[in-house]
Amino acid sequence: MRVCIAVVLLTALTARAPQAQAVPTQTASVQTVETPEQVTERFVAAMRAADWNGMASLMHQNALKEMRQLLSGVFEAPNAGPIRQQLLGVTTVQQAQALSDTAVFASLMRSTTQDADVAELLRSAKVQVLGHVNEGPDTVHVVYRMAMTINGIPITKMDVMSLARSPVGWRGLLKGDVTALAAGIRAAMQSQ
Repeated sequence: MRVCIAVVLLTALTARAPQAQAVPTQTASVQTVETPEQVTERFVAAMRAADWNGMASLMHQNALKEMRQLLSGVFEAPNAGPIRQQLLGVTTVQQAQALSDTAVFASLMRSTTQDADVAELLRSAKVQVLGHVNEGPDTVHVVYRMAMTINGIPITKMDVMSLARSPVGWRGLLKGDVTALAAGIRAAMQSQ
């Protein structure tokens, strides 16, 4: 079950975008250009390495805020202590409110992928970035193929990671599936 949740979460996080519209970024006072494909490859590498803070750093700030807002009702509900503990590693509303948007993202990733089977699935996943489609000047959708094995069954999935321009370069957006994920968490909380 945890493997399925992790796959759904990873898919949900990368649903809304290599070669066009590069955005300049600063690295040790040397300007470099990073393409949307390169950002997607770094995002996947961070995921495979279980570098949740690294993944969070490649998400657009607006996406991180959106995720927090979608889940705020869950994390701030008086009876949500067990879910807060499971997903964020905190028990009180005040502790949840004190977390940064980046910390919320990293905690969610950590909690949904802590199972050894999920960790192995992520490490063994192979991703091939195929290209991108522009949606206006500030949004791109990077198309990639992900191959993995779940319970001995090889699975290949085509997917899209959407990115938007930010002051620090291209950064990832959330998929619409995150709303469904938040609703599922709320339903699980209400059934307890």
